[in-house]
Amino acid sequence: MSDAMKIVVDDKLVLGEPFTKAASEFKARSPGKSALVLGSTGEVGREVVKHLMASDAFDKVTVLARRPIEYTGPNAEKLKQKPADFENTEQLERDFAGHTHAFSCLGTTRAKNGKDAFYKVDHDYALNAAKAAKTAGVEHYSNCSSNGADKNSMFLYMKTKGEVDSEIQDMGFPRVSIFHPSMLLCDRKEARLMEKVASYVMPLLDYVMPGKMTIPTSTVAWAMVNNTFKKVDTP
Repeated sequence: MSDAMKIVVDDKLVLGEPFTKAASEFKARSPGKSALVLGSTGEVGREVVKHLMASDAFDKVTVLARRPIEYTGPNAEKLKQKPADFENTEQLERDFAGHTHAFSCLGTTRAKNGKDAFYKVDHDYALNAAKAAKTAGVEHYSNCSSNGADKNSMFLYMKTKGEVDSEIQDMGFPRVSIFHPSMLLCDRKEARLMEKVASYVMPLLDYVMPGKMTIPTSTVAWAMVNNTFKKVDTP
């Protein structure tokens, strides 16, 4: 699979004792759960897949992506792949059927694909997926948004993220978790000029304000997956 996105779980992935303990307790009290990941070939999405697979907390982990994944790591037999079509809502509902948890890491940039393409992915596709998940009966929907997301913002990126956050929260999922990470630190396959520049500037700002300006994608994924394991009383 020459075009496949490689995802490797090795000893560089540090879960920590609290994470593994929470995963074990979650599996014990909630057996038979399954997760579906959107945007699994992106920077955060790949890390979410790694953490889900390494946790062994779910009976099945499905990735919905336009590119195939070549996975190397534990519990490989639990990983399922489906081609993504975010414009076919009926197919999306079938894809989500049978899954109890969903992790949305969809996203692109205006600089990379233009204003219209950005809005289609980050707004239309994101909401098509969330609506399909709700119809299919997903219990817990986790969405990776952005720091500064605000539906009333004058900036397209922040406004779009805020609109999606608001609509997802109003859909009536039994449980919704929205994450607002600051600028993501990652070894991006497709280097973007401003992100390259920022990768040198932000560490200096982080020295002054630790943890406020940047965050590793692995940390975001760890938080998203670990949050899932928390015991929460829902109506």
